[in-house]
Amino acid sequence: MQPKIKENIWKNLILIILLVLVYFPINNFLINSSSTIESALAGDILLVASIIAVIACFGNFAFTYEKVASEKFSHRMLGHFTTSLLMLIIGISLIFISILITSMMGRFIIMDATLLLLYVACVSYDFWDLLRN
Repeated sequence: MQPKIKENIWKNLILIILLVLVYFPINNFLINSSSTIESALAGDILLVASIIAVIACFGNFAFTYEKVASEKFSHRMLGHFTTSLLMLIIGISLIFISILITSMMGRFIIMDATLLLLYVACVSYDFWDLLRN
């Protein structure tokens, strides 16, 4: 297996662990926050989280490993660092969105599945972009 593939696998495993770790503090904060009780304010927070997710998705999909000098370790690490930051922002935004939607309208498994599929698509794109180079 190529080093860049191993590095990408590790990067995504670390991201998943980080997202699981931040889920609980975000959940506790939003559930215990008085601002999420007000539907209008929760809608505003949902809008902001969605805009942040969209911006990070644009950055993630605009990035390409094609322009990274993959033979140089430092260049690969900078590429992995860039994509990991964008994917972390996407993941955290999706956590916010999921929790806020649940607090506004209850658990809706189709929405949770859609948000999960969006994150899986980002990870898949990251691997595809790396492999095509």
